[in-house]
Amino acid sequence: MYETFYRFKAKPFALLPDSSFLYEGAEHQAAYSLLEYGILSEAPFMVLTGDPGVGKTSLLQKLIAEHGSRHKIGLVTNARYDIEQLLPWILLSLGLSTKRLDPIEAYHLFSEFLSHESKRARRVILVIDEAQSLGAELLEELRLLSNMNDGRTLKLQIILSGQPDLYTLLQRIDMTQFAQRIVVDYHLKPLSEADTLNCIRHRLQVAGGHPSLFTDQACALVHRLSQGNPRLINQVADIALTYGYAEQARTITAQLVAQAALDRIKGRILPLAATEELVVLASSPEEISAQQGSSRTRSSDLAIDEPSEAPSIRSPEEDYERGMVLKEEERMKEAVELFHAAARDKSLWFKAYAQVGYCYVMMREPQAAIQAFCTALDDATAPPNEVMDVLYCLGRSLESVGKADQAREVYERIDHSTPSFRDVPNRLKQLAMSPHSSRKSAEPFGARHAWVSGMIDNVQRFFIGTQK
Repeated sequence: MYETFYRFKAKPFALLPDSSFLYEGAEHQAAYSLLEYGILSEAPFMVLTGDPGVGKTSLLQKLIAEHGSRHKIGLVTNARYDIEQLLPWILLSLGLSTKRLDPIEAYHLFSEFLSHESKRARRVILVIDEAQSLGAELLEELRLLSNMNDGRTLKLQIILSGQPDLYTLLQRIDMTQFAQRIVVDYHLKPLSEADTLNCIRHRLQVAGGHPSLFTDQACALVHRLSQGNPRLINQVADIALTYGYAEQARTITAQLVAQAALDRIKGRILPLAATEELVVLASSPEEISAQQGSSRTRSSDLAIDEPSEAPSIRSPEEDYERGMVLKEEERMKEAVELFHAAARDKSLWFKAYAQVGYCYVMMREPQAAIQAFCTALDDATAPPNEVMDVLYCLGRSLESVGKADQAREVYERIDHSTPSFRDVPNRLKQLAMSPHSSRKSAEPFGARHAWVSGMIDNVQRFFIGTQK
């Protein structure tokens, strides 16, 4: 209806999950990088939780699109606790069978398929969406299926995605065995106000429209109403565009958003927040800024594709530079947000996440620093000398949380590639003499800390490749 008027190629705020419109803010980048690490490091189980509408399904679709060529991925979306077995749904998701098979026959078919894919150097990844609906018995079936991962080759990985009830379920005492196998987990939070503004502008731009069609005040109101929930952001923004088209408004103002939301909540179904201010905003004069001039103009008087000057949107490079300034000013939390934003440019991935790690080190949050350094090292194009610096900081962070064996393995990889790097030889000697460090362990390091070990293996392969 409004697409032609605003010159969109597609609806910018459609509710159907579409990974091409996915805005990768700090939260979504962190969640996606952890899921990718889980895949690369061969984690048997990964868990993604979040409230309805925060973008879990869009992230999963992106993951499937980007990794589906290297692995066989099955998506299970409609299984419930009241079904007898989960395996038939798994076979259906992988395209193996649509028939009702005998349990033994179904197990044999799945086992043979895992072996066949493993011989082709491909893993099978099961993505279970809305996993909170499975219940304890079906989750136990998944745990037993994961026992097919025998020997040194991981054949099956499982990603569980669901609402916060899934997290509650996995914390139960009877789920201890299952929870112990989860290597990666992340709870996806709503968008911040800044990310809401960037999300709205991102979707407008992807749809072919002008990114500043919504004023800053309008975006701020959308955030207050939606509380940063992407699905609610889409609903409010879409109805605002409809009202804007009805009034032939060239710019979507806070007043238009308020009028649209006020009418939308009359049915008392859409769960919006801060609705008490809508009556005042809907009848207030339109906001006028020095940059934008009049916020509503008839299209016959001013062409849509000749907008008044709008506030600029920082590029990833500008986000990175601003983050470095904030870091120098010791405003670490703000700097971390900007580095996350800068990492949306893949060429800045390594530098940005390395800086996130350094910030967390300065904030005395070593666990978060370890995660950030590992995320940075996912970039195989990073300069070797800078990789060494990040590996060294990773080792120091591992030491600080008492993981001496893991730190020693990191230092040994550094010493192997760059002998006498910093004080690595001395640190190795100190760790060798430490009473808390022992190589005699019933379980190998890679099995106990698969995601860190996998990262180290990736770095080792990277250096071998550069030496050829």
